Amino acid sequence: MKDFFNKETLDNIKQFCAENKKYVGVAGVLVGLILILIVVVAGGNNDRQSNTEAGSQTEISVKDFEFEKDYTNDAKDDISTLLADYYKAYVGDDLDTLGKLATPMSDNEKSYIGVVSQYYESVNDITPYTKNGLKKGTYFVSVKNSIKFTGVDTQAPTLDFFYIETGKDGKLFINNVYSNFNRTYCENELDDDIMELISKYTASSEFADLHEEVQKAYEQAVGSDANLKTMLETTLTGAIKQWYTSSGIANLKKSDADTQTTEADTQQADDASQSGDQQTTDANAGQTADQQTTDANAGQTTDQQTTDANAGQTTDQQTTDTNAANQQTAEQPQAPAEYQVVTKDVVKVRDGASTDAKELGLLKEQVTLTAYGTEGDWTIVSYSAGTNGRAYIKTENLQTVGQ
Repeated sequence: MKDFFNKETLDNIKQFCAENKKYVGVAGVLVGLILILIVVVAGGNNDRQSNTEAGSQTEISVKDFEFEKDYTNDAKDDISTLLADYYKAYVGDDLDTLGKLATPMSDNEKSYIGVVSQYYESVNDITPYTKNGLKKGTYFVSVKNSIKFTGVDTQAPTLDFFYIETGKDGKLFINNVYSNFNRTYCENELDDDIMELISKYTASSEFADLHEEVQKAYEQAVGSDANLKTMLETTLTGAIKQWYTSSGIANLKKSDADTQTTEADTQQADDASQSGDQQTTDANAGQTADQQTTDANAGQTTDQQTTDANAGQTTDQQTTDTNAANQQTAEQPQAPAEYQVVTKDVVKVRDGASTDAKELGLLKEQVTLTAYGTEGDWTIVSYSAGTNGRAYIKTENLQTVGQ
């Protein structure tokens, strides 16, 4: 278009107009309008091209996306309303309402909620901490709250996670594919990009600080009220174990990170200590199979004694051998089934006992955690973002409290 309006062309137009004055009046107006139209259309095309290029430049990949530094803890009213309605329906076992607020929800998850909700009296002090997601209208939300259990005075501080989206109708809903339940049992397929974003979200120092704050409050609450401890570690855990066995969910195919053997699935039932999305509370609500094994091995059965007798030992020999074994057991210190550790430096928390396992987050120096034993070079710790509330930290980066 620029070449069209060169000096030679303009001079020719002027000469034509001078020689044909009586004809160029109306024609000139028309030509002018046509030229203006050409310029406007060309400019519009250029603008659209520029906008398209600008739009492509603003697209951010999952790899390059970074969450804003700070949470919005004065969260949007619509998010707060959604969460309040969700918890109310959860406590009331109102599955119809839950299904509208959090979708999809499997029959197994519904049955799970039916089991644990009977022990809930209310969920209070609901405080959302929100960060915008990669796509417009998506939100990553951590929620501090306190669970009031029936017959227990002290409330249990918890930290939940929700991935919230905006529906076609403009209303917010909880994408329940990324609930703690489905991330554990994988009944619905998980999108790799969103899971990568969740990993980024939980790896932030802000999440680590929030988790540490709730974890300390939780442990203080459990330590101050024996009824709360019993509710979490005995009553609720027993109900979850029974549900786990009867539901047959142990046979579900898990994701690569969560794949376990049949024996591990049995252990998972013993470790099943989470209550729906109430991750931090329920993550500490179980006793491990190792505890049960230790208890089971703490004595000898009548059948064992009979076998020893049939092996040619006299009654006196049996007594001597038994006393010697008991003495040896007494001399060997038993590792505590549950103990406290503290981080010696900034540490990575992983979903498995390997540096290749998914990174769940970072913890600062001098963070106290509940530990449940070791697996190779790794220590198993309580961590709400981990599978069944458990995660792994390199043992060399931890120090046992009291040592």
